[in-house]
Amino acid sequence: MKYYKSITDGYINYISTSSGPIEISEGEYMAIAEAAQNKPKAPAGFLPKLKDDLDWEIVKEPESPETTEDKAEAYDILMGVSE
Repeated sequence: MKYYKSITDGYINYISTSSGPIEISEGEYMAIAEAAQNKPKAPAGFLPKLKDDLDWEIVKEPESPETTEDKAEAYDILMGVSE
């Protein structure tokens, strides 16, 4: 069986046994899987991200590009006030 991982900017996106950009050993696959099972809880507005060295980092969630005006317009459309 082959094992794979995907990394972006030093963070592990996923591991797989079917396909992926980086082939890894079974041992590394198992170590990443174990680290993923020990994912820490993050406070509201933050996300835990697993680094390639298997340390967790708590990072701020990216802000939504949606503005208050966008939400108000969407609400008006849903309520039939605006098109």
